[in-house]
Amino acid sequence: MTDFIPVGMGEFKIARHPSCLVVYGIGSCVILSLYDEKNKIGGFSHVMLPDSTGIDQEKVNPSKFADTAVPMLYEKMAEEGAFKSKLVAKIVGGAEMFPPTEDFNSNIGKDNVEAVKKALEALKIPIIAEDTGGNRGRSLEFDLESGVLRLSVLGEETREL
Repeated sequence: MTDFIPVGMGEFKIARHPSCLVVYGIGSCVILSLYDEKNKIGGFSHVMLPDSTGIDQEKVNPSKFADTAVPMLYEKMAEEGAFKSKLVAKIVGGAEMFPPTEDFNSNIGKDNVEAVKKALEALKIPIIAEDTGGNRGRSLEFDLESGVLRLSVLGEETREL
């Protein structure tokens, strides 16, 4: 029987087959999945913000920020037995959930996507699938046997990444 493990905002979790990592209600956050197919081990990081610069690092939750969450998940995956050289990434989220206004011209979803991509590039981890942007919420299930992400978007058929 599959054990479904939820990953909340600002959290990361690592699991092995037969478990399944899940995230519900993804908006401007970015979900990073890393996967080692040989060992059937995967991780989700639920990134809320792009950059922790300027925040007291002793008080910061490193799981919340792309610049700290991506390398942390990478290292923790290796500690759990994943081969760093075999890791592949998929990213989902980064929606613009609220229309821009004249006094708010930043798009946190887009900024999150760019920051996660930059951190993955620094670690030389290839992105093999992506579903980002737009203005709709998403939900994900990560099948750790196959490495497939099952993506649900409100009003659309479930699809696989």
